[in-house]
Amino acid sequence: MNEETESVATRLWRDRVQVREQERNEALARARLAEEKLALMVAENERLETEIARLRALLAPDAGRARAETEAQMEALRGALLPLLSRAA
Repeated sequence: MNEETESVATRLWRDRVQVREQERNEALARARLAEEKLALMVAENERLETEIARLRALLAPDAGRARAETEAQMEALRGALLPLLSRAA
């Protein structure tokens, strides 16, 4: 009976080891998938950062030009209003 008990215990232990190995393998597979998804997301993030930088570079000259145009218009208004203000004074 003692051998039979050891045999049952050995089978149970072996089954438990197999279940743990299967769980470990599944966890490793999920980890690999997560790493692949992370790599894809990092690459997409870098691509988006590059695109944002490109778009900002395109906007920057327009922003500078718009500011210069606004300042020129303000100077023209100032030039037109100063004579009117000096006549009123």
